[in-house]
Amino acid sequence: MKNINNEIAVIIPTYNAREGIISNISKILHQAPFVYIIIVDDSSPDGTASLIQSKFINDKRVQIIIRKNKGGRGSAVIVGLKKALKNKETKYFIEMDADLCHNPKYIKKLVDKCVNADVVIASRYLPSSRISGWNFKRKLMSFCINNLAKFLLRIPITDYTDGFRCYSRKAVEFITTFHVKSQGYIVLSEIAYICYKKGLIFAQVPIDFHFKEVSKSNLNWREVIEALWTLIRLRFIDKL
Repeated sequence: MKNINNEIAVIIPTYNAREGIISNISKILHQAPFVYIIIVDDSSPDGTASLIQSKFINDKRVQIIIRKNKGGRGSAVIVGLKKALKNKETKYFIEMDADLCHNPKYIKKLVDKCVNADVVIASRYLPSSRISGWNFKRKLMSFCINNLAKFLLRIPITDYTDGFRCYSRKAVEFITTFHVKSQGYIVLSEIAYICYKKGLIFAQVPIDFHFKEVSKSNLNWREVIEALWTLIRLRFIDKL
């Protein structure tokens, strides 16, 4: 049994992630054995939660929260952050996806950068970053949404929609008291924006982002429309 280091929590929202979640958790624990993991599962019909429980029943580094309904990525992450926040020893809070696209080798770099920042983005759009495995449609949508977010929100970051981040305790204490309105991946832009308006310090690290076959991409035109509305709402309607 590995000892638990309570300083770093990794939050992973899951929904129908059975195909790759065990491999992902195992990879995290192998490359970053100094973390503990909180899975927030929205009662996945494919049995994601029960599979995790059976595989890691004796590993106290893996905790799981099962929600009754599908509430979306943003609220799932916030539930996990609130859980981690209860541990007074936790200083750094990582969020990442369940689909193997985020390499845990970057966890240490994110934490190291977070020593002097509040929000650290693992950016796919820095000059030394790389993206592989996306088709043209996915590249185009991501490029357009990120550039529109950059134009409207004007946060000093290059990636507004990647869910691989590290937050300081100060940032999490703020995020968990704020009512986040958006549902899809644009929630990441909303969280970044409220942190920016709060005056929190941002930093970035470059990553190699590899889209895996196991990934279940939910990006569709409905989510694009929500993203457009959210960006307009944040910039012109909400008073922050």
